[in-house]
Amino acid sequence: MASLKRVCPQCGSDKIRSGSLHAHDGMRHLLLDTPLRCRDCRHRFWTFNPLKPVLLLAAVVTLVGVTAWLALDRHDAATAMQEPISLPHARAEKGDAEAQLQLGMRYAEGDGVIQNDKEATRWFALAAEQGLPEAQYQYGLALLKGRGVVQNYQAAFHWIEKPAKHGYAKAQYSLGDLYRYGTGTMMDKARAYLWFNLAAAQGIDAAAKARDSLIWQLKPEQISAMQEEARRMSPASTPPASTRPEQTPAPATP
Repeated sequence: MASLKRVCPQCGSDKIRSGSLHAHDGMRHLLLDTPLRCRDCRHRFWTFNPLKPVLLLAAVVTLVGVTAWLALDRHDAATAMQEPISLPHARAEKGDAEAQLQLGMRYAEGDGVIQNDKEATRWFALAAEQGLPEAQYQYGLALLKGRGVVQNYQAAFHWIEKPAKHGYAKAQYSLGDLYRYGTGTMMDKARAYLWFNLAAAQGIDAAAKARDSLIWQLKPEQISAMQEEARRMSPASTPPASTRPEQTPAPATP
């Protein structure tokens, strides 16, 4: 389709060229019209540009779409952050030890909730009472450091010892430290060596260094005794039934 012939509204000349936009042209002209200028009389005038409303509408639709998408994305993110908190609360209130431990860790670290040592220790204590080793260890640490609860070295020793005796490596390392410095119990570097040795056997590098630092402070017979006790206490020291040497029955007495 041929375009409409443009003529100057002032002199009628058809010698028209494109004009330039100016800041004072007004919003309507800027959004809907195209500036033109007459080559003969230099008159500047406007003509409607049908492409501009289409572009304007597309820009508005795009802006609305992006805004809606960002709003939904923030809503989904907020929901995703709240759901893990609400679920542990519900299960923890019903006595789920794992949920109580998870909730205690969240309060201790400020993960999705306002950091609160007292609330963290409360949940650790509830889960510890149900025999969860990690909760017993965390509750023992809280008592040891006086974090969210009145500091109590003897109680800390009691709670850290429980998971240590059940093979929990981090508790074994901490128990070794308590024995080494006499915190909550009598100082006993031989027992410290024992617990460091057990923790080191499970890959705790700091425990291996602590154990080796005690070698020069103990007598050889103490070290031998603690190594033997560690072998008895370590599950890895007991070979599976299929690998144990068969015992030959004693011959019958004639």
